[in-house]
Amino acid sequence: MVDESRFKDAPEAVVKMRKQFSIVWVVPLVALLIGGWLAFKAISEKGPTITITFKTAEGLEAGKTKIKYKDVEVGQVEAITLDKDGSHVIVTAELKKGAEPHLTENTRFWVERARIGAGGASGLGTLFAGAYIGIDLGKPGGKPTRSFTGLEVPPVVTTGLPGHHFKLTAKKLGSLDIGSPIYYRQFKVGQVVAYEMEKDGTAVDFRIF
Repeated sequence: MVDESRFKDAPEAVVKMRKQFSIVWVVPLVALLIGGWLAFKAISEKGPTITITFKTAEGLEAGKTKIKYKDVEVGQVEAITLDKDGSHVIVTAELKKGAEPHLTENTRFWVERARIGAGGASGLGTLFAGAYIGIDLGKPGGKPTRSFTGLEVPPVVTTGLPGHHFKLTAKKLGSLDIGSPIYYRQFKVGQVVAYEMEKDGTAVDFRIF
């Protein structure tokens, strides 16, 4: 028999439960941190959203069609919808951060696709890479805006190209068209950039560059 009386004055043991960190929580914690960082990065790098109105969406595709300035990608088409009466399409696009100062009433947009005109063929690269939306910043000083009406024909001359504009008047249009070359001593020195009939219908005014 064990004499239990001798253990009466012995101190009682204090049992403490040790908290252990489970590695199971590491994965969701890391995922949460990465998700938060990606969300912050996306918001901080988000650029302005604009709308461009065209007569047709030919060659354009939401989520794929790029917006380029001097062959540098500056944005992408995000959505394409019809306007209220269905006569035009409204393209919603997101530009890269930093584009805000260049979005004014003087900024021009157009769809760059393969074309053959009086000035020759243009946009042949889009046959393989697909159509894209071109942008010309225009003259500085215009009012800021986020809504634009796209050009149906690409501008022959973009802002910043060295040269001068002149006006010519002729009795009829003849075989001239936008892009028709102008020669001096058989050297190409310019081209027709626009034309319109005079108000009284007696002549045609040409704008040449």
